[in-house]
Amino acid sequence: MTKRLKRIAPVKFGIVLGIIYGLISLIFIPFFLLAILIPSLAPTHEGAMQQGLTTGLGLVLCIVIPILYAVIGGLFGMLAAWLYNVVASWTGGIEFEVE
Repeated sequence: MTKRLKRIAPVKFGIVLGIIYGLISLIFIPFFLLAILIPSLAPTHEGAMQQGLTTGLGLVLCIVIPILYAVIGGLFGMLAAWLYNVVASWTGGIEFEVE
């Protein structure tokens, strides 16, 4: 049976895509933490204040990056769905088969 996808709800698609992007970004957080914490263990000439500031900023970024990815993914998901709807109105949408 052939079906046609004529329209995608932009807000719903943006929410789903935002959640997916946020979850995908969580996969990279442990590697990001290692990249932050390992150099902070090495002795430097900068002093403890500079090391603490760098480590603290990195830990804040570990919280901000997934949120930022989710928000940007959601916005671009809404834009992509809206653009699909415009193009689908010209072309009739995507045909696919279901069983």
